[in-house]
Amino acid sequence: MEAAEPNYVRAEARSFAVLQRFGIDAPNFEIRDVARGLDIAVKIGGVSGGDARIVKTKDGRGIIRLNSAITDPARQRFSIAHEIGHWEQHPNLDQGYLCTAADLRDYGRSAAEAEANWFAATLLMPKFLLPPDVFKQDPKLEFVRTFAKDFGTSLTAAARRFVELSNQPVVLVASNQGQVAWCAQSKTAKTKYYFLKVGIPIPPDSVTADVIRENATDIRSDKMAPNVWFPTYRFDREAELFEEVRYSPTYDGALTLLWIPG
Repeated sequence: MEAAEPNYVRAEARSFAVLQRFGIDAPNFEIRDVARGLDIAVKIGGVSGGDARIVKTKDGRGIIRLNSAITDPARQRFSIAHEIGHWEQHPNLDQGYLCTAADLRDYGRSAAEAEANWFAATLLMPKFLLPPDVFKQDPKLEFVRTFAKDFGTSLTAAARRFVELSNQPVVLVASNQGQVAWCAQSKTAKTKYYFLKVGIPIPPDSVTADVIRENATDIRSDKMAPNVWFPTYRFDREAELFEEVRYSPTYDGALTLLWIPG
Protein backbone atom coordinates (compact mmCIF):
# COMPACT_ATOMS: atom_id res chain seq x y z
CA MET A 1 0.00 0.00 0.00
CA GLU A 2 1.45 3.36 -1.03
CA ALA A 3 1.90 6.06 1.56
CA ALA A 4 -0.59 8.90 1.47
CA GLU A 5 0.51 12.10 -0.22
CA PRO A 6 0.58 15.31 1.89
CA ASN A 7 -2.46 17.55 1.40
CA TYR A 8 -0.75 20.94 1.16
CA VAL A 9 -3.87 22.72 -0.07
CA ARG A 10 -5.79 21.71 3.03
CA ALA A 11 -2.84 22.62 5.28
CA GLU A 12 -2.65 26.15 3.89
CA ALA A 13 -6.44 26.56 4.02
CA ARG A 14 -6.41 25.57 7.71
CA SER A 15 -3.60 27.98 8.53
CA PHE A 16 -5.38 30.82 6.73
CA ALA A 17 -8.55 30.05 8.69
CA VAL A 18 -6.59 30.37 11.95
CA LEU A 19 -5.11 33.71 10.84
CA GLN A 20 -8.58 34.98 9.98
CA ARG A 21 -10.09 33.71 13.21
CA PHE A 22 -7.63 35.72 15.31
CA GLY A 23 -7.48 38.75 13.03
CA ILE A 24 -3.72 38.48 12.47
CA ASP A 25 -2.55 41.20 10.09
CA ALA A 26 1.16 41.61 10.93
CA PRO A 27 4.17 39.27 10.96
CA ASN A 28 6.00 37.96 14.01
CA PHE A 29 2.81 37.66 16.04
CA GLU A 30 2.78 35.84 19.39
CA ILE A 31 2.23 32.19 18.52
CA ARG A 32 1.54 31.28 22.15
CA ASP A 33 -1.51 33.55 22.07
CA VAL A 34 -2.79 31.62 19.06
CA ALA A 35 -2.27 28.34 20.90
CA ARG A 36 -4.07 29.71 23.94
CA GLY A 37 -6.97 30.83 21.77
CA LEU A 38 -7.26 27.29 20.43
CA ASP A 39 -7.39 25.89 23.97
CA ILE A 40 -3.83 24.59 23.80
CA ALA A 41 -1.39 25.12 26.67
CA VAL A 42 2.31 25.48 25.85
CA LYS A 43 4.75 24.16 28.43
CA ILE A 44 8.53 23.88 28.56
CA GLY A 45 9.97 20.50 29.52
CA GLY A 46 8.49 17.09 29.98
CA VAL A 47 9.55 15.80 26.57
CA SER A 48 12.65 13.90 25.50
CA GLY A 49 13.67 12.24 22.28
CA GLY A 50 12.19 15.05 20.23
CA ASP A 51 11.72 18.80 19.87
CA ALA A 52 8.04 18.99 20.73
CA ARG A 53 4.99 16.92 21.54
CA ILE A 54 1.25 17.57 21.45
CA VAL A 55 -1.43 15.54 23.20
CA LYS A 56 -5.16 15.91 23.67
CA THR A 57 -6.45 15.63 27.22
CA LYS A 58 -9.64 13.80 28.21
CA ASP A 59 -11.56 17.09 28.37
CA GLY A 60 -10.61 17.94 24.79
CA ARG A 61 -7.88 20.48 25.52
CA GLY A 62 -4.41 20.37 24.05
CA ILE A 63 -0.95 20.46 25.60
CA ILE A 64 2.21 21.27 23.65
CA ARG A 65 5.45 20.45 25.41
CA LEU A 66 8.73 21.85 24.12
CA ASN A 67 12.08 20.25 24.81
CA SER A 68 13.78 22.42 27.45
CA ALA A 69 17.08 22.12 25.55
CA ILE A 70 15.61 24.17 22.70
CA THR A 71 16.09 27.82 23.62
CA ASP A 72 16.17 29.51 20.19
CA PRO A 73 12.92 31.58 19.95
CA ALA A 74 12.55 30.99 16.20
CA ARG A 75 12.87 27.25 16.63
CA GLN A 76 10.40 27.27 19.52
CA ARG A 77 7.98 29.33 17.45
CA PHE A 78 8.07 26.97 14.48
CA SER A 79 7.73 23.96 16.78
CA ILE A 80 4.58 25.43 18.36
CA ALA A 81 3.13 26.27 14.94
CA HIS A 82 3.98 22.75 13.73
CA GLU A 83 2.14 21.17 16.67
CA ILE A 84 -0.85 23.46 16.11
CA GLY A 85 -0.76 22.11 12.55
CA HIS A 86 -1.27 18.59 13.92
CA TRP A 87 -4.07 19.86 16.16
CA GLU A 88 -5.93 21.49 13.26
CA GLN A 89 -5.43 18.68 10.74
CA HIS A 90 -4.99 15.36 12.50
CA PRO A 91 -7.84 14.67 14.95
CA ASN A 92 -6.42 11.42 16.34
CA LEU A 93 -4.31 13.07 19.03
CA ASP A 94 -5.10 10.72 21.91
CA GLN A 95 -1.62 9.22 21.71
CA GLY A 96 -0.13 12.52 20.63
CA TYR A 97 2.58 13.44 18.13
CA LEU A 98 6.22 13.43 19.17
CA CYS A 99 8.13 15.49 16.59
CA THR A 100 11.88 15.33 16.20
CA ALA A 101 14.20 17.98 14.78
CA ALA A 102 14.27 15.97 11.54
CA ASP A 103 10.46 16.02 11.35
CA LEU A 104 10.41 19.80 11.69
CA ARG A 105 12.88 20.43 8.89
CA ASP A 106 12.21 17.51 6.55
CA TYR A 107 9.11 17.50 4.35
CA GLY A 108 9.66 13.96 3.11
CA ARG A 109 9.44 11.82 6.26
CA SER A 110 5.65 11.36 6.41
CA ALA A 111 2.47 12.96 5.07
CA ALA A 112 1.35 14.08 8.54
CA GLU A 113 4.69 15.75 9.34
CA ALA A 114 4.84 17.38 5.90
CA GLU A 115 1.33 18.78 6.39
CA ALA A 116 2.23 20.11 9.85
CA ASN A 117 5.35 21.76 8.42
CA TRP A 118 3.41 23.37 5.57
CA PHE A 119 0.75 24.57 8.02
CA ALA A 120 3.47 26.13 10.20
CA ALA A 121 5.22 27.80 7.26
CA THR A 122 2.03 29.30 5.84
CA LEU A 123 0.80 30.31 9.29
CA LEU A 124 4.02 32.15 10.19
CA MET A 125 4.73 33.45 6.66
CA PRO A 126 1.35 33.85 4.90
CA LYS A 127 1.33 35.19 1.36
CA PHE A 128 -0.76 38.23 2.22
CA LEU A 129 1.86 39.46 4.71
CA LEU A 130 4.88 38.97 2.45
CA PRO A 131 6.42 42.07 0.83
CA PRO A 132 5.89 42.11 -2.97
CA ASP A 133 9.63 42.05 -3.70
CA VAL A 134 9.89 38.55 -2.21
CA PHE A 135 8.53 37.06 -5.43
CA LYS A 136 11.01 38.91 -7.67
CA GLN A 137 14.05 39.02 -5.41
CA ASP A 138 17.24 37.39 -6.67
CA PRO A 139 18.03 34.33 -4.55
CA LYS A 140 20.36 35.45 -1.77
CA LEU A 141 20.75 33.96 1.69
CA GLU A 142 21.35 37.43 3.12
CA PHE A 143 17.86 38.45 1.97
CA VAL A 144 16.45 35.19 3.35
CA ARG A 145 18.14 35.90 6.69
CA THR A 146 16.41 39.30 6.88
CA PHE A 147 13.15 37.68 5.85
CA ALA A 148 13.52 35.10 8.65
CA LYS A 149 14.22 37.83 11.21
CA ASP A 150 11.19 39.90 10.14
CA PHE A 151 8.87 36.91 10.44
CA GLY A 152 10.47 35.29 13.48
CA THR A 153 11.34 32.00 11.78
CA SER A 154 14.42 29.88 11.25
CA LEU A 155 16.64 30.36 8.21
CA THR A 156 15.57 26.95 6.87
CA ALA A 157 11.85 27.69 7.14
CA ALA A 158 12.27 31.14 5.58
CA ALA A 159 14.47 29.79 2.77
CA ARG A 160 11.98 27.09 1.87
CA ARG A 161 9.09 29.55 1.85
CA PHE A 162 11.09 32.02 -0.23
CA VAL A 163 12.02 29.40 -2.82
CA GLU A 164 8.52 28.00 -3.17
CA LEU A 165 7.13 31.49 -3.85
CA SER A 166 9.98 32.79 -6.00
CA ASN A 167 9.50 33.71 -9.67
CA GLN A 168 13.10 32.71 -10.31
CA PRO A 169 14.32 29.20 -11.34
CA VAL A 170 15.78 28.39 -7.94
CA VAL A 171 16.31 25.18 -5.97
CA LEU A 172 16.88 24.86 -2.22
CA VAL A 173 18.97 21.86 -1.18
CA ALA A 174 19.19 20.66 2.41
CA SER A 175 22.01 18.20 2.97
CA ASN A 176 23.18 16.17 5.91
CA GLN A 177 26.44 14.24 6.26
CA GLY A 178 27.33 15.06 2.67
CA GLN A 179 24.10 13.77 1.12
CA VAL A 180 20.92 15.44 -0.15
CA ALA A 181 18.29 15.21 2.59
CA TRP A 182 15.57 17.04 0.66
CA CYS A 183 15.15 19.77 -1.91
CA ALA A 184 12.49 22.31 -2.80
CA GLN A 185 11.95 24.02 -6.14
CA SER A 186 10.25 27.18 -7.29
CA LYS A 187 7.48 26.68 -9.86
CA THR A 188 9.84 27.80 -12.62
CA ALA A 189 12.49 25.30 -11.51
CA LYS A 190 9.91 22.52 -11.50
CA THR A 191 8.82 23.30 -15.06
CA LYS A 192 12.47 23.03 -16.11
CA TYR A 193 12.80 19.70 -14.26
CA TYR A 194 15.57 20.82 -11.91
CA PHE A 195 15.30 17.90 -9.48
CA LEU A 196 17.80 16.22 -7.19
CA LYS A 197 17.27 12.74 -5.79
CA VAL A 198 17.28 12.34 -2.02
CA GLY A 199 20.33 10.47 -0.80
CA ILE A 200 22.72 11.36 -3.61
CA PRO A 201 26.15 12.71 -2.58
CA ILE A 202 26.83 16.42 -2.74
CA PRO A 203 28.80 17.09 -5.95
CA PRO A 204 32.53 17.10 -5.06
CA ASP A 205 33.20 20.18 -7.22
CA SER A 206 30.45 22.27 -5.61
CA VAL A 207 30.82 25.14 -3.14
CA THR A 208 28.76 23.10 -0.69
CA ALA A 209 31.31 20.27 -0.75
CA ASP A 210 34.14 22.74 -0.15
CA VAL A 211 32.35 24.31 2.81
CA ILE A 212 31.62 20.93 4.36
CA ARG A 213 35.25 19.83 3.99
CA GLU A 214 36.43 23.05 5.64
CA ASN A 215 33.74 23.11 8.36
CA ALA A 216 33.20 26.74 7.35
CA THR A 217 30.32 28.61 8.97
CA ASP A 218 30.32 31.75 6.84
CA ILE A 219 28.01 32.08 3.82
CA ARG A 220 29.91 31.13 0.66
CA SER A 221 28.91 31.66 -2.97
CA ASP A 222 30.31 31.11 -6.44
CA LYS A 223 29.37 30.75 -10.10
CA MET A 224 29.84 27.50 -11.99
CA ALA A 225 28.60 25.30 -14.82
CA PRO A 226 25.05 24.01 -14.11
CA ASN A 227 26.11 20.43 -14.87
CA VAL A 228 28.09 20.35 -11.64
CA TRP A 229 24.74 19.87 -9.86
CA PHE A 230 22.62 18.61 -12.77
CA PRO A 231 24.96 16.36 -14.79
CA THR A 232 22.27 14.71 -16.93
CA TYR A 233 20.50 17.93 -17.93
CA ARG A 234 21.24 19.58 -21.28
CA PHE A 235 22.09 23.24 -20.79
CA ASP A 236 23.05 25.91 -23.29
CA ARG A 237 26.76 26.63 -23.44
CA GLU A 238 26.20 30.08 -21.95
CA ALA A 239 24.18 28.76 -18.99
CA GLU A 240 25.47 29.57 -15.50
CA LEU A 241 24.58 28.38 -12.05
CA PHE A 242 24.93 30.54 -8.94
CA GLU A 243 25.44 28.57 -5.74
CA GLU A 244 25.24 29.98 -2.23
CA VAL A 245 25.55 27.89 0.91
CA ARG A 246 25.52 28.06 4.69
CA TYR A 247 26.85 25.12 6.69
CA SER A 248 26.19 24.17 10.32
CA PRO A 249 28.91 21.94 11.84
CA THR A 250 26.61 21.31 14.82
CA TYR A 251 24.12 19.42 12.63
CA ASP A 252 26.64 18.49 9.91
CA GLY A 253 24.10 19.98 7.53
CA ALA A 254 24.13 22.58 4.79
CA LEU A 255 21.49 24.80 3.23
CA THR A 256 22.23 25.56 -0.42
CA LEU A 257 20.55 27.89 -2.90
CA LEU A 258 20.98 27.02 -6.58
CA TRP A 259 19.93 29.62 -9.13
CA ILE A 260 20.10 29.16 -12.90
CA PRO A 261 19.03 32.45 -14.53
CA GLY A 262 17.30 32.43 -17.88
